[in-house]
Amino acid sequence: MNNLIELFILGIIQGMTEFFPISSSGHLVIGQDILNISNLDATEEIIAHFGTLFSIIYFYRSSFFSKKNPSDFFHSENLTKLVLATIPAIIFALLFDVESYFNIGFVEKALLINGIWLISATILTNTFKFKLTNKIALLLGIFQSIAILPGISRSGAVICAALILGIKKSEIIKFCFYMVVPATILSIFYKLLFSSSGFSILSFQSSLVLFSSSFIFGYLSLVFLIKILEKFSFIGFGVYCIIVSFLI
Repeated sequence: MNNLIELFILGIIQGMTEFFPISSSGHLVIGQDILNISNLDATEEIIAHFGTLFSIIYFYRSSFFSKKNPSDFFHSENLTKLVLATIPAIIFALLFDVESYFNIGFVEKALLINGIWLISATILTNTFKFKLTNKIALLLGIFQSIAILPGISRSGAVICAALILGIKKSEIIKFCFYMVVPATILSIFYKLLFSSSGFSILSFQSSLVLFSSSFIFGYLSLVFLIKILEKFSFIGFGVYCIIVSFLI
């Protein structure tokens, strides 16, 4: 298959699955397996992550660069929560050899667990009545750290945990996607420092194709997902993950 087409497809997979509660890393592993790519090198992974990172910034551009309201990205109250929510992911990444889990066998099991979690958490929504405090932000960071593993969705883990705790859906969706920003930046640095998959020099054309497809489909998936979450639950995504797990 043409390299540009492969990069375009991988960018689509990254963009469409980064925010959906179905695990982008898990689907990238599946995509590599289907396309018979032995290893997606660190350069390609970093460019794909930059695409989805910029899609978040663009989607929330009106509040991302603001600090007027407590929920704005650069407001001191929100930044404190984001720092606390990021700490568990840093500890997890340093203590565990995360890259060793990036294989189709692990993804199969993780997607099954992810699907069961999405369905169970939906049923248990509003079991408790908590507000999004600093302590809760730290707790949500623990759920995010588990989602470093391929097959476990970051948005699914965090949003579902918050819904069980009784946090308002509109509030947690925005905070969850803001959590992706520092986590993605740190994952890029992690790849630069510790990646065992090696680096390559991509042409401008190849980089543009990968970045653009990741950015465009990341933005579209954000628009689509938020509309879904306003009206529907995660059960459908949970069923999807379980089906994919069995198909693997």
